[in-house]
Amino acid sequence: MKDTEAITRLESGFAEEVTSASSVDLYACYQCQKCTNGCPVSFAMDYYPHQIIRMIQLGLTDEISHAKSVWLCASCETCFTRCPNEIDIPTLMDHFKQRIAKQGEDPVEGGVAIFHRSFLKNIRRYGRIYEAGLMREYFLKTSIAERKVDLKEMIRYLKLGLNMLKRGRLPLVPERTGGKKAVRALFEKQD
Repeated sequence: MKDTEAITRLESGFAEEVTSASSVDLYACYQCQKCTNGCPVSFAMDYYPHQIIRMIQLGLTDEISHAKSVWLCASCETCFTRCPNEIDIPTLMDHFKQRIAKQGEDPVEGGVAIFHRSFLKNIRRYGRIYEAGLMREYFLKTSIAERKVDLKEMIRYLKLGLNMLKRGRLPLVPERTGGKKAVRALFEKQD
C-alpha cells in the first residue's frame, strides 16, 4: 500500500518557468555546494541553497513554497560570489518571495514575510526607507498576526528608538528624496 503523503507532485516545465521569470540559469548548477558552504544562515534553513536549486530543477513546487529557507535568505550574495557558474541565488530567493506573496500563501516564516512586505511597502510609499514607519507597521502587523502584544519587546524597541532620536539617527518624519517617482515606476513595472 502506498503512503499518499510521501508522493510528491512534480511540475514539468517549472524550472524553465522560473529561469525565464528570474533570469537565473538553474541548469548551470552542478551541485558543488559552495553556495551552501558559504551561506551564513544555512544553519537555520530547512533546505540548503544547493538543495533549493535541485528542487526547482525537479519541479518540487509545493516544497519550495513551504520552505522557510526562501524567507531566511539574507541576500548577502556570498553564495553568488562563491559559485563557479555565477548562479544568482539571492535573485532566485527574491523571485520566490514575490511569487509566494502574490499567490497569497502564508509563508512558514510569518514574521520574516511580514517584514519583507512592510519593507517593500515602505520603499514604495517614501522612495527610501523610513525606519520609524517601517517598525510601526511591522510591530502592528506581527501583533495582529500573532494575536498578542509583547509589551517587553515593544518597550525595549521604544527605548532604542528614543535613544536613536536623541542622537539624531532616527527622523520623526520621512526624508524627501528626488527619486520617489522612479522608485514607484519600478514597483508599477513589477505589478
